[in-house]
Amino acid sequence: MLVLGLWAAILTTGLVAARAQACSQFPQPPLPTATIVLQVKDTAYPLTVEVAATELEKACGLMGRPRLEDGRGMLFDMRPAGPAFFWMDNTPGALDILFADADGSIVHIEHEAVPFSRRLRGTRKPVAAVLELSAGTAERLGISLGDRIGLPWDR
Repeated sequence: MLVLGLWAAILTTGLVAARAQACSQFPQPPLPTATIVLQVKDTAYPLTVEVAATELEKACGLMGRPRLEDGRGMLFDMRPAGPAFFWMDNTPGALDILFADADGSIVHIEHEAVPFSRRLRGTRKPVAAVLELSAGTAERLGISLGDRIGLPWDR
């Protein structure tokens, strides 16, 4: 048990150090944007998203940013696909978090992620992209598993 606790402390210290390095400009400056289409059943919703592509951009994400406006989000490029887990540490606005496979199909949804929480949210399924939207968007638009995110790197 002591060994497990020691490893947890080392891992947590590494995460805190990586987060501090990633967010040396807290919050991080706006990232490059792309227009994507969220396909929900027969309806297409265009969104303007900031694209977090580097490890540092992904580590900082929306930390310290105010609430997202409707029609905006942050898209995380998680390629190569694998399990993905996020937390809301230093994130002041509640979020819906959509996890998509390499084809853009939504395989997992986290609704109303609580601001400032360190609870891990995500999936062990292979994920190539994660889309963060303001809380309530998934319910309001009727987003469900199998709906698609038009990934900008697939164009």
